[in-house]
Amino acid sequence: MNTTFAILNETVANGTEANCTETFVSSASMENCLKLFERCMTIACFFSTFLQVYVIRKAIKYIKRGSGDECLHVFLLSMTLGDILLTSFCYPIEQMREQQLINPPTWVNICQHFLTWLGLLVSSASLILLNADKLLFFKFPLRYTNIVTSTKAMMIVVFVWVGCFLFVCLCWWLECFECNQSCRTLLIFKDKVSMYIVFTTSACILPSLTSLFVAIYIMNVVTSHRTKLSDENSNSSHALASRLRTFYFIFMATIFTAVTLLPYRLYNIKRQLFTDEDDSYSCLDLYYPWILLYLVSLNAILNPLITVTVLPQYRFRWLCKVMGCATNPSPVHV
Repeated sequence: MNTTFAILNETVANGTEANCTETFVSSASMENCLKLFERCMTIACFFSTFLQVYVIRKAIKYIKRGSGDECLHVFLLSMTLGDILLTSFCYPIEQMREQQLINPPTWVNICQHFLTWLGLLVSSASLILLNADKLLFFKFPLRYTNIVTSTKAMMIVVFVWVGCFLFVCLCWWLECFECNQSCRTLLIFKDKVSMYIVFTTSACILPSLTSLFVAIYIMNVVTSHRTKLSDENSNSSHALASRLRTFYFIFMATIFTAVTLLPYRLYNIKRQLFTDEDDSYSCLDLYYPWILLYLVSLNAILNPLITVTVLPQYRFRWLCKVMGCATNPSPVHV
C-alpha cells in the first residue's frame, strides 16, 4: 500500500479526532466513506475485468485477421493486459485487505505490490506507443506502412514488457523501501527518497507527460493540416477517417490518464521533498491524498469503458444499436 493509508488507518484505529475541528470532515465520516468507496471499487474492478477480457479477445481477433490498424490493436492489447493485472488481482487484493475481508500471506502482498508497479508501468508505456503510432501516421502518411508493421509492433511490445519487468526488479533489488506488517504497506526509507523520486518520475510522470504532449501535438497537426492530409490520402479516405476516429480515442485516453495519474504522483514527490516535522494530520490532510490515490485506481478501471464506448471496432452490439453506429466497421488496409 502506501504511507497515506498507513497514516489514515492508524488515525481511524485510534479514534483520533485531533485537528479535525477546522474542517467539515471527521474521522468517523472518513472511515464510513472509506469503507463504502472500497466496496464500490471492488465491484468496479470485477466489472472492469469483464470489459478488459472482451477488449483482449477483440484485439487478438483483429490482429489475427490482419484487418488493418494492426499496430493499434497490438498496443491496445498491451495496455489492456497491463490494466487487467491491476483490476483482476492487484486492486481487489488491496481493497479486500483494507476492508479486513482477507489476510493474505506475505508472498501474496509482495506479488500484489510488484504486479501493481508492473501494470502501471506497462499501461503508461503502451499509451506512449499508441500516441507514437498516430504521430508517425500523421507526420509521414505516405511512408507509414513502410515504417510501422505489426511484426515490429509486437517486437516493441515484448521489449517494453521485458524492460518494465527488469526495471521493477531493479527497484526491488535496491531495497528502497521497508515492507511493513507482512508487506501490507511499503514505506520509503528516508535515505532512499531520491530513488523513489527517480522511479516515480521515470515510471509514472514522464510517460504520462510524454503521451500528453504527443497527443496535443497530434491534435494541432490534425486541426491545422486536415485538408492536406485528406489530399494526400485521397485514394484511402476511409483509412484516414478510421485513423482520425482511433486518434480521438487515444487522445481521450491520454487526457484521462494524465488527469488520474499525475496529481497523486506529484503530490507524493512534493511530500517526500518537503516533509513536515509535525506528526499531526488534519482530516483534510488525509482526505485529499486519499482522493488522489483512488484517481490512480480509476485509470485502469475506466480505461476499458472508454475503449468499448469510443473506439468503433470495440463497441458492444447493443450499445451500437442504441447509438445507431456500425458494429463491425469495414476492414481498413493501410
